[in-house]
Amino acid sequence: MLPHEMLQSQTQIERSLLSRTMGWLALSLALTVGGVYLYGSGAVPQNIPWILYFILAIGLIFGIQAAATRNHTLAAGLLGVFSVVEGLFIAPVIYLYLQVNPDAVGQALLGTVGIFMVAAAVVYLTSINMAAWGKYLLGALLIGILASLATLIFRLPISQLAISAFLGIVFVGLTFFDFWRVKAQRAGDNNSLLLALSLYLDFINLFLILLRIFGGRRN
Repeated sequence: MLPHEMLQSQTQIERSLLSRTMGWLALSLALTVGGVYLYGSGAVPQNIPWILYFILAIGLIFGIQAAATRNHTLAAGLLGVFSVVEGLFIAPVIYLYLQVNPDAVGQALLGTVGIFMVAAAVVYLTSINMAAWGKYLLGALLIGILASLATLIFRLPISQLAISAFLGIVFVGLTFFDFWRVKAQRAGDNNSLLLALSLYLDFINLFLILLRIFGGRRN
């Protein structure tokens, strides 16, 4: 195969994986919107403790990861269920902000979409190697989560807004990194469903963080 043919083939593979990944991501987000709607319409009891949704969501994430390499159909079904559950989980927060500060919801959504567009453009228009980013970003994420829990449990004098800003920066980095994973075609990273799950978690967490930041400006 000639060099230019190899380059064209690699480009086609990258585009194929990107299109499949974004397709799964779009479907997941649509199902999450459906979950939010089900909660708001009263189709689902609103007195279910949030911790149950949280535990179920965590279990589904592990289930998706386990099934992805063995039974793609099962993994896809679990991703769909997870997306709806996530919508039910975040629905109370969204409806609360829609009541007290509806502009914040739109700003958070536009901000998240904007970050995703910039991340995708930078990754695909440059040759930046982000292979080393993963471990540092995961470490920073763990620090942010522990700091957030510590402030809640031990009442530490740390601003929740500052922690949200820190976690926001971390998830921006993770968004860049996950788009790079799609482009890089590393061994084990060719599963569009798992890549979509990673980007989905980036999107939801960025949205919630921006919602807290924008919503907190009027508090």
